[in-house]
Amino acid sequence: MRRIVIVGGMACGPKAAARARRCDPHARITVIEQGNTVSEGSCGLPYYVSGQVGSDKALLIRTPKYFKEVSEIDILTGTRATAIDRSAHELEILDLATGVSSRLPYDKLVLATGATAVAPSVLSGKDLKGVFTLTKIAHANAMIQEIVQAKPRKAVVVGAGLIGMECVEAFKARGLKVSMVEALDRVLPAFLDPEMALHVEKELSEKGVNLFLGQRVLHLEGDDNGHVRRVVTEKETLEADIVLLALGYQPNIELARKAGLTIGNTGAIAVNVHMQTSDPDIYAGGDCVENSHRVTGEKILALMGSTANKHGRIIGTNVTGGSDTFPGVLGTTIVKIFDLNVARVGLNEKEARRCGFDPVIALAPGADRASYYPGAETIIIKLISDRQTGSVLGGQILGKGDVDKRADVLVATISLRGTVSDIANLDLAYSPPFNGAMDMLHNAANVIRNKMAGQARSVSPMDVNERIRAGEEFVLLDVRSRKEWDNAHIDAPQTRLIPLNKLRSEAESLPRDTPIVTLCGTSIRAYQAQKLLEGEGFTNVRFMDGSIVGWPYDLVPEPKK
Repeated sequence: MRRIVIVGGMACGPKAAARARRCDPHARITVIEQGNTVSEGSCGLPYYVSGQVGSDKALLIRTPKYFKEVSEIDILTGTRATAIDRSAHELEILDLATGVSSRLPYDKLVLATGATAVAPSVLSGKDLKGVFTLTKIAHANAMIQEIVQAKPRKAVVVGAGLIGMECVEAFKARGLKVSMVEALDRVLPAFLDPEMALHVEKELSEKGVNLFLGQRVLHLEGDDNGHVRRVVTEKETLEADIVLLALGYQPNIELARKAGLTIGNTGAIAVNVHMQTSDPDIYAGGDCVENSHRVTGEKILALMGSTANKHGRIIGTNVTGGSDTFPGVLGTTIVKIFDLNVARVGLNEKEARRCGFDPVIALAPGADRASYYPGAETIIIKLISDRQTGSVLGGQILGKGDVDKRADVLVATISLRGTVSDIANLDLAYSPPFNGAMDMLHNAANVIRNKMAGQARSVSPMDVNERIRAGEEFVLLDVRSRKEWDNAHIDAPQTRLIPLNKLRSEAESLPRDTPIVTLCGTSIRAYQAQKLLEGEGFTNVRFMDGSIVGWPYDLVPEPKK
C-alpha cells in the first residue's frame, strides 16, 4: 500500500489528496494541518469582512469529516509537522493539544505549507490591539469582532497590493473612513504600469479613500490600553482605530530548509516541472514554491489559490505513479476595486524592457460591448507586444466593463505563443449584448500592427503630461466636437480645438515647424487626424495613446459664458 503524507490543508494539500485518491483507491493518504480547519476559501476573506459573504461557514469548502467519509483521507488537524527525516522516510509531527510527538512513515511526502503575511519584526507597534493581517478565517473573525465591538471610525491599510485593495473596499462597506499607505509611488506597484495605476488611484480618491503614496511606515502608536491609535509614516501621522498590514506574503519554507531541500533565489522551495523538490520523493506546491514565468522562463512567486489548486492536481497524479507537468504561470491577476475591474496578464512594460524585449504598446479604450447597447461600459486595454516578433508579451485591462474575458483571451494567446496578428483575427463571439463587432482586443492589436508597420506614431499620456508640466512648445490638438470639448478637456496652454470634420480646411492654421499631438475620445479620430495632417505635408505629428478616456489626470469643463 502506497503511503502518502501531505503537510498543509488549505488549497494545494487537499487538492493533491483528492486527486491522489482518484488515481489510487488503495493508497493510505494523511493530511497534516496545524490549524483546526481545512480547505478554507481564503481568497474570499475580504468579502466576508465586508459582509458580502454572510458566514464563515461559506468559506469552509470541505471538512475533515467529508474527506474521511467520501475519500478515506485522514485529516490530522491541530497537528504541526516539525521535521523531515529523509533517510528514514518519516515525518515528525506534534499534537498541539497534547504536546505529544510522533512519526509518520511516507513513501511520498507533499509540502503545501503556504505563505505567511509579512509583518516586519522591526515595525514597532505591530502587536498593538486593533492591528491585523489577513490569511485565515480566524483573522477575519477577529477583525469583524473588532469592528462590531470597538466600533472604530478610522482604518489605515498599509500596503497597496491585492489584499490591501480588497480590504479598503471592505472597510468602506463597514462605514469606516479609510486611508491607504504605500511605500512605492503608486498603487498595485507589482502589477500595473504607472499610467494604468493612476486610473485606480483616481477611483480610490473618488470613493473617499485617502492615499499616501511614496511613504514608508515608521511605526505604530497606541494608547494607554495598548490599542493602536496612530500610524506614523515618513511624512504623516495618521489617526487609526484599526490597521491592516497588507505588506505581502512570504513562503513558509522552514520545514523544507531544515530538511536540506533546495530553496530557490525567490526564497521559495525549488521544484521541477513535475513539482518534485530536490528530493525526488518529496513534492511541493502552492504558495511555498517558486514558479517559472511562461514568457521569460524566470523563477517568480505566484501566490494564488488558482495556481495552488493546479499544483495540487499535478502532485496528486505524480505521487501515485503519474508523470504530469506544470508549464508555469503568467502572473495573471484580477481584482475588483469599487466600481473598477482590473486585470493583468504576462509582463508589464517595465518588465518587458528589463527582459530585453523592445515593446510596442497600445493603449486602447472603448466599450465592452456594442456602444449603443444598454449597459455598455468603458474599458481600457494596455497591450504589450515584442517589436521584432509581434509576440504578445502582456496586457493590463481596467474599467467598469467586462475585463475578465479579455484577460483570459490574452492568457490563451500568450500561452500558445500567439502574436498581435493572431489576436487581430481571432473569431471572437459577437452579438451586441456581449461585444462590439470589433472587440477592444482586436482594436488594441491593430493599433500595434499599425505602429509596427510605421503607419501610426503615438505618445503616451504620461509623456504628454510631462511636456505640459515642462512648458514645452507643441500643439495638443483636440479633434473632438465642440460639445465634447465643453464637457471636459485638458486644461493646458498647448491645447487647441479643431473638430475633425474641420481639420482639412483649417490645417494651414497649424504651425508646420512645431510638434503636434492629436487626441480625441478614444484615439480613433486622433489617428485619423494624424494621417490627415501627414497627407497635408505635416511631418511631426503623433496621436496620444488612449486620448481623453486614457488620460488619468484631471479634466476641466469649458466655463459657461
